[in-house]
Amino acid sequence: MDRSPFDWRRVSDQQEAARLLSFARPQVLPAKSCLWHAGERPDLLVRVEQGLLRARVELADGREYIKEFYWEGDEFVDFHHLLSGEPARYSVEALEPCRLQLFRISELRRLPLWGTWYQHLLEVQLRIKEEKELLLLTAGPEARYRHFLTHYAPLDARLPDHQIAAYLGITPISLSRIRRRLKSLNQG
Repeated sequence: MDRSPFDWRRVSDQQEAARLLSFARPQVLPAKSCLWHAGERPDLLVRVEQGLLRARVELADGREYIKEFYWEGDEFVDFHHLLSGEPARYSVEALEPCRLQLFRISELRRLPLWGTWYQHLLEVQLRIKEEKELLLLTAGPEARYRHFLTHYAPLDARLPDHQIAAYLGITPISLSRIRRRLKSLNQG
């Protein structure tokens, strides 16, 4: 899975990259604090320099689903809000202390290179979404977890089991059983 950081050389020279970065507003976000809540209207492009965040949806009955994780090198926007103008449908919360660069999309849209940057963001997010959608539609719980270990191995140690399970669309009990089964297969 290609989640490599945005390569400024693809869209600009160093001088233009420095100009783009001049629009960044640095922010430190403590663990367990929200960058935005569902229902807000985030006019932000977020670049993660350090730390780990999750995009989460909480249902009225208290069940939680994790839409995505973001970590070092990731850039993201709330595309639903950006395209529709409707409020965010999910919250973004820091799981670890984070160092971020925040860009106001309303400012970036006026820049000549915004179109190229935006296209890159769309391409990266589309690849991630396509892969996850296909995985959720066609793979069973164990295959989903194996995929997670293959493509996001560093996150396995950084996340509690219940959050991995919420991302994979399975219960923490199922994840525990899968881990035990895989461990016994690897030992046998």
